[in-house]
Amino acid sequence: MADRRDFGLDPDERLRYRGRLRSGREVAVTDDRLLIAGKERVESVPYTNVSEVTNERFDWFLALMSLALCGVGVLSLGENILLGAGMVVFGAWSLRRTYGKRDRVRIHTHSRPKPIEVYPADVEALYATLEPAVAAVREREDAGKGESSRERQDRSGIIRNG
Repeated sequence: MADRRDFGLDPDERLRYRGRLRSGREVAVTDDRLLIAGKERVESVPYTNVSEVTNERFDWFLALMSLALCGVGVLSLGENILLGAGMVVFGAWSLRRTYGKRDRVRIHTHSRPKPIEVYPADVEALYATLEPAVAAVREREDAGKGESSRERQDRSGIIRNG
């Protein structure tokens, strides 16, 4: 596992989480930014640039549709072997691809048209650390502007229960 030097952290920067991605790269969460360490460089995403963080577990609908395509392909092997084999191969490929995209954490930023996608080995630990870190930075920004989260929600028209 990489230490603080591999991520290029400042001496006063606190490391909240450090873990591996399924690709072999590493990810770190600090108080102010997300760091993704590749083989040659470290990508830094400041939380002030993050608009949304989502966690996508597994797409069961697509998995079932892929299995159904495989089943229809097997049933049609007697009628047309080429078409049936093609359906089985495509269904298996789709199922493999769907399984490979399980536990995806997407970080939507203001500066990029596409979100940053990471596939951590321990999704719960990364997501449980990343979401509060982003929320804390947003609260600090709001406090600096003199606006509380309640005032921002009231202004945006979001109705809160309780």
